[in-house]
Amino acid sequence: RRPAPPAMSTQVSDWQVPAATLRWLDAVPAERGVAMLVRHSVRDPLPPGDLGYANALNAEGVALARSLGERLHGRLRSLHTSPLQRCVHTAEVFARVAGDTPPILTDRMLGDPGAWVLDRVQAGENWRRLGSEGIMERLATTDADLPGTRPARVGAQNLATHMLAIAAGAPGLHVFVTHDILLAIAAARFLGPPPPGPGRWPAYLEAAFFWQDEDGLHAAYRDVHRAGLDGAR
Repeated sequence: RRPAPPAMSTQVSDWQVPAATLRWLDAVPAERGVAMLVRHSVRDPLPPGDLGYANALNAEGVALARSLGERLHGRLRSLHTSPLQRCVHTAEVFARVAGDTPPILTDRMLGDPGAWVLDRVQAGENWRRLGSEGIMERLATTDADLPGTRPARVGAQNLATHMLAIAAGAPGLHVFVTHDILLAIAAARFLGPPPPGPGRWPAYLEAAFFWQDEDGLHAAYRDVHRAGLDGAR
């Protein structure tokens, strides 16, 4: 088993692939099927109250996705994306530069509605009332539920189970392109909430990694890695 990489700062520019994403790409076991849950690349700011369903990447986002896609070359076993355009666009860039890649598969566990949403209308009202950071604060750091959503632990477990079922028995990287809210909650429910302060929530192209081996379930995000997990908390 490869050793965990040394701890490093998680503070990065918005226009760099996060250092922890690159470190874990080098550290995860090549002989296992590894699920990589990654936030989409850079898009322009969304207008107030706009969920940005049709927003693609901007020029900086395309360049950043190309940079990460080059690190995926020869390693992609499957490529899944939220249906929202910024995620689809990110996956398309990965596919163009990562070499011989599998087809891109749309996966609604990753967005629209995602693993937590039970009622789209209520979920939209939550987003307009709280914003992305407010939802992440509520579901990633507390046990309080939101109207129209699954309990945070249940959604995280469902998402991890879904990804690991796809990765099972297929060594290599299984990439799942998603949004900051889904990534933040999933990482927090398996590894603990991030500490307060700048850079608390996922940057563009930040990723969490999940895999199974003889020690059980592994989860890794930023400078935290845990093995032998029995599920989300």
